[in-house]
Amino acid sequence: MSKSNYWDRSFLGIKYYKVQYYVKLLLYKSLGITLPKMMDQRNYWDIRGHAFMDDMMKSGFDDREIFFQNMLIHELKKLEFNSFFEAGSGYGWNIRRVYEEFPHACVGGLDFSITQLMNSKKYLENTEIPVVNGDNCMIPLKDNAYDIGFSLGVFMNIHPSKIKSALKEMIRVCGKYIIHIEYDENYTTPELKKQRAFKTNIISHNYKKLYTDLGVNVEKFSTYKEFGKYYDEHINNISTRLTRWEGFEGAEKYIFIMVKL
Repeated sequence: MSKSNYWDRSFLGIKYYKVQYYVKLLLYKSLGITLPKMMDQRNYWDIRGHAFMDDMMKSGFDDREIFFQNMLIHELKKLEFNSFFEAGSGYGWNIRRVYEEFPHACVGGLDFSITQLMNSKKYLENTEIPVVNGDNCMIPLKDNAYDIGFSLGVFMNIHPSKIKSALKEMIRVCGKYIIHIEYDENYTTPELKKQRAFKTNIISHNYKKLYTDLGVNVEKFSTYKEFGKYYDEHINNISTRLTRWEGFEGAEKYIFIMVKL
């Protein structure tokens, strides 16, 4: 059985990735067992990507996640740039927003999930946003192709053995700035760290140290301790009901880091 067919299986009508989620949760809660992090998530996201857009848009998730997208837009308004791309653009939610907010800029996207890219054709319809199939560890773009590169909750899916390759590729492809909104367990709450311990698809990286080791200047760094109160205000103004099967984690799930090249 191919890896793709393996991930596409269902058990009692439930997608296999959801079954695995609950099995891993049970192992962790009952026996304290954590399984190794996934080395490669391409097949996982090809399967999960089928439903990811609907999961975001119809579950109330995007009403909550837009807080972090707003953080990006707020920061971009302070910068001078002519081009922007997202590494791991999914179905295009973030790049469409940047395209609409900054009509002067050339905006592009990259993702390794074919199903996410198929959904992006629908979501990005009537725009001029190019998206390409590619791996963040081997980005199919020329040197300094874009002024700004960005990721939101994507590099936390890259295995520790590959993360430096991905960051080096971002440095190569971006001409001015790199912005990440990602998970770093060094700057989260003990509760969330424990809550995410069993998840084999979520991996913590110390972005501040990694970029410093690569000789890149960290221009801005903030955590939930700085933006958490604004997140709480945002949540208090939401009227939609959250129905997403995994729920929603708070501001502590991300750090904000911007490096200047």
